[in-house]
Amino acid sequence: MANHYVMPLGILYVSAYVKRAEVANVYTLNLNHVEGEEYEILNSYITGYQINVVGVGGLSGEYIDISRMVRLVKCINQEIYVVVGGGIMTADPETTMKAIPDVDFGVIGEGELTMAELLVALGTGDHVEQVDGLIIRKGKRLLMTRKRIEIVDLDSLPFPDYEGFNYREYLKNNPDISDEGKKYSQVSVIGGRSCKYNCTFCFHPSGTTYRQRSLDSIFAEINYLVEHYDISYIALREELFATDNRRVADFCRRMEKYDFDWSIQLRIDSINKELVDLLKGTRCRYVFVGVESADNEVLKSMRKGITLEQIEKALDMLSDAGLNTRSGIIFGDTAETYDTAMFTLDWFRKNCNRYRMFVDMIIAFPGSVLYKRACRSGIIPDPVKFLQDGCPIVNVSRMDNRQFTDLVHQIEKMNYRKYNVKYYNESL
Repeated sequence: MANHYVMPLGILYVSAYVKRAEVANVYTLNLNHVEGEEYEILNSYITGYQINVVGVGGLSGEYIDISRMVRLVKCINQEIYVVVGGGIMTADPETTMKAIPDVDFGVIGEGELTMAELLVALGTGDHVEQVDGLIIRKGKRLLMTRKRIEIVDLDSLPFPDYEGFNYREYLKNNPDISDEGKKYSQVSVIGGRSCKYNCTFCFHPSGTTYRQRSLDSIFAEINYLVEHYDISYIALREELFATDNRRVADFCRRMEKYDFDWSIQLRIDSINKELVDLLKGTRCRYVFVGVESADNEVLKSMRKGITLEQIEKALDMLSDAGLNTRSGIIFGDTAETYDTAMFTLDWFRKNCNRYRMFVDMIIAFPGSVLYKRACRSGIIPDPVKFLQDGCPIVNVSRMDNRQFTDLVHQIEKMNYRKYNVKYYNESL
């Protein structure tokens, strides 16, 4: 059983959609809340329900857990179809299929429609090659079907399958801790998908077109959560929450009737006095913003579209309004030098108490611009091994490996943790 983890809402959405479509008998299992040995639990579940298709998913950094689940399923019954989706498959489908050789089908992009159509095809004997959004293993070959069109109307999707994945127990065992030490029962609500920006370190498995749910849909889900669970804090997961201040004003007004705190995500360049005035005095506990660097050349290289001057102005506005910000800085972009890193570290130390920031090392996650650059340049010479190694930190910067190692050690000391760093190319 896991003590703390983040509930992956993507697979909850897929489960809810397939259940509503009634194209198959759907059984869900959250191993984080079941006592016992994994193989025995899976074996009992699969044989007891006579399951012939198993779906799992997650992000690239979760390769070890995903590949272990796939291996266990095939050990139970080699004839079971195994389907893997989520960011790990969407980011680099061929690499993932090679890294997990027992996977039969990979779902690329949003999984709701694709999974439902795949189950229909498998049940009727139709050609699965006609299902959009798949990568299929056919002997030693990999076949990619047509790209799945992104879901435009997010309101048409059912709410995530909370009950199917032990959400009540999840909330009980995964409280959010406030600065004062108070425990919060935190739920996340996805208000939109994807992002219209293209920062080099980001990858959006839900597609390239930004789409928002209506506020009516969001608050219908909030009401459902309030009715079924003990809620004390809601985190709205939507990277571009403030695309329209009128929408923000409506959201703040609707939140007034609820007796709990909430948080949002904002881009630095969306923060203005009108927006800050809307948020001021509400129960918005945290405003999450991306700072990433204090060096303008690094910010430009990251394609952030912001400057240090904008960052400081926006953070000052939020701080002066009494709004708690949470922001992060990541080191090691392709334009990063030892001098730019030290400049940003110095800026961080001067401002971290006022602005509540954290520091971290950049990771070239599969699907991102950084990853593609690292693969092309040979910094990641073997993408399959990179995935199997757990997507370690690699040196894509302008620093040599000695300087990069020194920077990593400084960040490790600040975060009290050891990083997974690989130097596949020792010539730097």
